[in-house]
Amino acid sequence: MTTVSNGTVMSVVASALSRGLTITEVQEAAGISCNVLMNPEARPPEDVMPRIMALIGERFPGEPTTLDIARAAPFSFFGGLADGARYADDLRAATKLLAKNCTVISDQLELTFHEGPSGAKLISSHPMNHMDGGRSAEIGSALIARLFTEFLGIPDCFKHITFSHAPHSDVDHYVDYFGVPVEFNAQEISLVIKPKKLNERIKQANVELFNYVQTHLSGVKKQIEAAKEPRELKALRNAAAENAEAGVFTTTSVAVAANMSVRTAQRITAEHGTTVQGLIDKVREHRATELLGDNRNDIGSIAFLLGYSDERAFRRAFQRWTDRTPSDYRKQLNKQIE
Repeated sequence: MTTVSNGTVMSVVASALSRGLTITEVQEAAGISCNVLMNPEARPPEDVMPRIMALIGERFPGEPTTLDIARAAPFSFFGGLADGARYADDLRAATKLLAKNCTVISDQLELTFHEGPSGAKLISSHPMNHMDGGRSAEIGSALIARLFTEFLGIPDCFKHITFSHAPHSDVDHYVDYFGVPVEFNAQEISLVIKPKKLNERIKQANVELFNYVQTHLSGVKKQIEAAKEPRELKALRNAAAENAEAGVFTTTSVAVAANMSVRTAQRITAEHGTTVQGLIDKVREHRATELLGDNRNDIGSIAFLLGYSDERAFRRAFQRWTDRTPSDYRKQLNKQIE
């Protein structure tokens, strides 16, 4: 079962109730009780939010309900990502943080950050967008815009906004909210960011706190995954971790340690959107960050301990995982200690 952060659901439930919908109506639309919906510790099923938004859209056609929710919603909607973003060095780093950790908000949410010579954009997609005609996507986009301008203190960030669905109210409402042109029935849902704004420094930037938040979010994602992870996948993940302690990093060895055939291991991981090699790489990434924390370990030795044929192969892998070279990562760690 895929799940969503309750910070997102609670904002939508509160809006529904404030507009006169009854608790019974909200519960029937959601398919679960309001005790679960309003429990900040719970993670309800992922289809709850679009179900409630579809009900709101049906009851209040033509009204800018999504924008009203975005104006009033607390930043806990982001499941802790907002607090992390404010410690980023600049808007680029904050945007990358959102994209990398978006599953904290919703298991199936995808935020992709693209940056090129012609501009930069944050693209959003979710397989359940069709359930409410894109209303949940509008709330998310509107809240990200508010996060950048209001919470991070960087105004006038965007060039234009695009949505892949038709508008649910007069387009002027959207233009008034975002302050830039808004296109509907486009190929994607995106926030197009002005390139020069990406380098704009965030007032509360703090390298030490930002790195702490990234570590914390990594732990949160692992807890979310562990809570819903099937027994077979857990066995493979544990086998990859145990093999790493012995310096063994092959697909076959992981399958054998989990008492499975390689074919079975590959099928199980594929069913859950990963691969056996992906599990191995996650273990390698975690172990690499630990080893880099000790300056006595030179990078060549770390590469050897993690099963790489040479230092260059390790550097490429580490940069793919973290967007930083091993040397840059170590320098950042050393700065925090000084």
